[in-house]
Amino acid sequence: MSTSVISFLGTGQKIQPQQARSEYRKTIYRFTLSDGGHFDRETSLFGTALVEYLRHIGVEIDRWVVLGTSASLWSELIRIIPDQDAIGEEEYCRIDDRVIARNVDLESLQKWEQILNEHARPLQLRLCLIGEALDPQSQQQIARALFDNVPHGNDVIFDISHGFRHMPVIATFVISLMRWTHGVKNVRFFSGVFEARQGDITPVIELPICQQLVEDTEAAAILKLTGNYAPVAQCLGVDAEESWFLENTNQLHTARSKAQSLAKQAIQAADAVGRELQRLLRERLEWTKQGSFAERVRQSAVEALDHGDYFRAAVLMYEALLIAAAKILNLSGDPLAYELRQKGETELFNRLGGDARELLTDVQHARNSCAHGSRSPRSRVQHIMQSPEAFRELIKKASELFDRLPELLTS
Repeated sequence: MSTSVISFLGTGQKIQPQQARSEYRKTIYRFTLSDGGHFDRETSLFGTALVEYLRHIGVEIDRWVVLGTSASLWSELIRIIPDQDAIGEEEYCRIDDRVIARNVDLESLQKWEQILNEHARPLQLRLCLIGEALDPQSQQQIARALFDNVPHGNDVIFDISHGFRHMPVIATFVISLMRWTHGVKNVRFFSGVFEARQGDITPVIELPICQQLVEDTEAAAILKLTGNYAPVAQCLGVDAEESWFLENTNQLHTARSKAQSLAKQAIQAADAVGRELQRLLRERLEWTKQGSFAERVRQSAVEALDHGDYFRAAVLMYEALLIAAAKILNLSGDPLAYELRQKGETELFNRLGGDARELLTDVQHARNSCAHGSRSPRSRVQHIMQSPEAFRELIKKASELFDRLPELLTS
């Protein structure tokens, strides 16, 4: 998989500020290897240490996207070049003078990028001049730089060590969006924690919780917006695709047992995030605890409406009314069979009168309009089909009718 590294550049400090050509202050960044060993790199710029570390562990980096201001430490990017002497002193001094003067402009940065790329192959650098992100327009520059310079489908490794503290925060949210706009699925976050250094050693930490939280957030959003709980279950290590398929195709009779089994599998999360996801999953599967089949269908209709799934809400609420009528009237037959539903429908229209019958007819016509994409001859239903608020009110009233059926059908 192609990989892009993203870094922000800070400003850096000269060892001897009074000398124009003094080197910049350095530290030894220490990465912990999987075998317990360490990978150390001494540098003034964490991004160069990160790129070298990633190469050391076998990560193929195609592009290094570097964002900074007119005062950022652009000249120190020379450290990524294996043979730094290949770049003339004049070229280095030209960009370093601008860094010292804090007036790097787009033209000088583009020229410096071209020089670096001539010697950095196969790594490609993209140098992006941005503002200080202190106002909305400048903050948008961070988004534009990432949109324009991170290729579609790349994995991303994000260096959050430098730059003003708010800049990586903005970029983190941009990258979350890019999971959908650019197909960025895997993101790794690294930070050289200079404040935690001991002597000359600065520890480097990776933050896998950030990737986990991005995935968990998306799964929770999908659940809340669509009712699809399979991504949340996947975050908990459980495969719920079949269970969700059965429910989403209204096979609630078999979906219930699958969902109950699923809820048992997703018990005992070890961490705080997992426990919160478990709570969402349990709430989502509350419909399985309803005592009767008709009640479970009604609850599923309400659940569908909560997620804006108007089609399933209309279909399920109407079916819940038919199933409930058949049960209340002790009609013989299989609740899953069309014939019993037909009997329930006939009895409902025969026995209900007044407002209750009108409401049932509205639900029936709304269901038919959803299923067939047709227009109802009832003017009231035509209005309902043009208004989300009116549609929700219809399903709410149908749910109330469900609760009144025992009284209406037995009086």
